[in-house]
Amino acid sequence: MGVMKFDELAENQKLHIEVIGKTGSLGYDVVSKFAVQGAVFIEPIRYNKQIINFVRSDIIIKVLYTRKNRKPIEWRDCHIKAVEYKGNYYHMITCKNIGVEVNRRECFRIFVGEDGQAQVGEHTGIMKVNVKDISATGFSFVGKRESETPLGEHVRLTFDDIIRKVHFDLTGKLVRKEKDEDESTIYGCELFASNKTVDSYIAQRQREQAQHLQKQLVERSKVTFEKLE
Repeated sequence: MGVMKFDELAENQKLHIEVIGKTGSLGYDVVSKFAVQGAVFIEPIRYNKQIINFVRSDIIIKVLYTRKNRKPIEWRDCHIKAVEYKGNYYHMITCKNIGVEVNRRECFRIFVGEDGQAQVGEHTGIMKVNVKDISATGFSFVGKRESETPLGEHVRLTFDDIIRKVHFDLTGKLVRKEKDEDESTIYGCELFASNKTVDSYIAQRQREQAQHLQKQLVERSKVTFEKLE
């Protein structure tokens, strides 16, 4: 597996910054200007012309560097602060961790929390469940009883997001069963094929969460530029 120090990034490299908060995540595509003393400098990130303050304890920051014909490099637990350097303003990114190659971006999971109905196995009855989450590749739900259906069998799940007026009718295969703390069973399933309803729903929820997080970042933004010599 390839590794890379953060300050090994050259100038004019395209980077993707992911900011993860309690209510969702945000992505920013930026370009590295230069690296000095272990830090990478970029143009200040703005929202509605206002510079964003990333110096806060309730977010996690990742940086992804995509390379042509090679696996991307990801740095986790990065820090971003506003600085003044040689008369110009920047956002300065630092990271103590070594960047490592990643195979792909993780699928974005959306918490659902709606009640639904599931059939675990082709010749079994319907059970009432609570839908835990969905992603572009799968879904999971919680049932009060454990099905004896072995892994690999077909699963059908139906439920509605009443607020957004979206109906789901999903089919996949059972890939995981595990006991929850209250002795209920968590079922993890893999979708047989991509689902347009799921893809559109995830995109909508991502936009909602990103807007909420962006609003939080801006509302609490009071940027003070640290002057570097």
